[in-house]
Amino acid sequence: MKIIRSIFLVSLVFLASCVTPAVQDLQTRFSSPPSSSFARVLVYLHLTASSTDLEFSITQASLIDGEGGSHDLLHAPVNVSSVDVGKSQVLLVEGFVAPGDYIGLRLAFSRASIGRGGKRANLILPEKGGEFEASLNLELDGGQSTVLSLEWNPSASVEKRVVFTPAITVETQRPSARGLLLYISNSGSNYVTVIDRSLERVIGAVTVGDGPRAMALNKRNDMLYVLNSRSHSISVIDALYLELRDTIDLTAGINPTDMTFMPDEFDATDGKLYIVNRSSNDVVLVDTASSRVMKAVPVGHRPSFVLGDKDRREIYVTNELSNTLSIISTIDDLVVATIRVDGSPVGLALGDDKVYVFNQGSNSISVVSPSDRVIVDTLILSDPPSRGIKAFNKRFFILNTLTDKITFFNRQDVLTAIRKVGDSPIGLAADEDRNRLYVSNFGSNTVSIIDPKGERVVGELDVGSKPYGVLLLDNQQ
Repeated sequence: MKIIRSIFLVSLVFLASCVTPAVQDLQTRFSSPPSSSFARVLVYLHLTASSTDLEFSITQASLIDGEGGSHDLLHAPVNVSSVDVGKSQVLLVEGFVAPGDYIGLRLAFSRASIGRGGKRANLILPEKGGEFEASLNLELDGGQSTVLSLEWNPSASVEKRVVFTPAITVETQRPSARGLLLYISNSGSNYVTVIDRSLERVIGAVTVGDGPRAMALNKRNDMLYVLNSRSHSISVIDALYLELRDTIDLTAGINPTDMTFMPDEFDATDGKLYIVNRSSNDVVLVDTASSRVMKAVPVGHRPSFVLGDKDRREIYVTNELSNTLSIISTIDDLVVATIRVDGSPVGLALGDDKVYVFNQGSNSISVVSPSDRVIVDTLILSDPPSRGIKAFNKRFFILNTLTDKITFFNRQDVLTAIRKVGDSPIGLAADEDRNRLYVSNFGSNTVSIIDPKGERVVGELDVGSKPYGVLLLDNQQ
């Protein structure tokens, strides 16, 4: 018998499509590669500790090859403020260059100023016609993505109170020694952003297929699988060295939208990937050892989301137009139960030996007992839920996609706070050891960093276009 409980939520309508905001100063600038043979270069900027209020404009950003040739990355001026950059690392530019070896980065400035006592004073630009150059050793392959991290010290960037001498150092992309990573799939940019959680900065990027969405790690956390919805493939990435190792073509299913990984019980490396196909109403299985499609399991109409329970060896699938939850046993890969839930289920969460089904069309969450195969509770909401997670001592965190907010609950499912995040939040992950929630904002091309105990947003990072999936890796020794 259902137990009906009311929970207050803010208004929300789940978005089928999202709108990118207008470009502003320090806003991510996205472009298309001239061809697939070109390399993508992402230039990020962050600060050392500084109280100096400096501003400048960059009119040129170029890579220098061994012959002295200049290869432009920037196609429009960028205005930089130390006050703004001090709040968070920002993406200055995304550009494309031919593959090859590069030995330097050149920046050209058109103006610089310093703030003193509420007023601004112009600074004299550096020598060489307002240019700055830094040496680097960068080898780029065609189709590769790489990150250049610029560290700027505003306090050391002014000489004799009137001369702008940009104190900037350049660091090239490298693996994270700590293994505390966060992966963001950018469905509009065709690459995965890699964030070092110990620094809370972007440190790398890896090119994948067309329309990356869902991601999964194997049991050893050394292989990252990325579902490319538009190219109908799975990219296999070395999770620590940030290199593309393989591409698996999906030979079955139509319109793949979500994916989860189930490890083999007796194999620490491989297992099976379960891919939801929205238009063919099935779940396709891929064996990671052979990189081959094994079979397709029919489920309900328009499956939208999938989640795996490794302890129970079961896969849960929401069927948006059938208003059902399909349960697949990973032992024989057959549907073992179909449970009717409320209208338009679009998301799932696990916790307390329960499966929580987010019903977008009926403003509710169906609480399912996977053991008894029945609904044991229904949480009635004022507006549609989209995505959520149980974490931090069994608390509930729910994304409000249309209102661009996240709602916090305590252990008794009582609302405690509502906070603004970016535009159209869609992905959510929890780092309980470091007291962090990470939310991908599909419409504003950012990731919000949240303190769940303090119930506040503490930072925001620029990532790629239309960020979707969020996945943690923790390889501490």
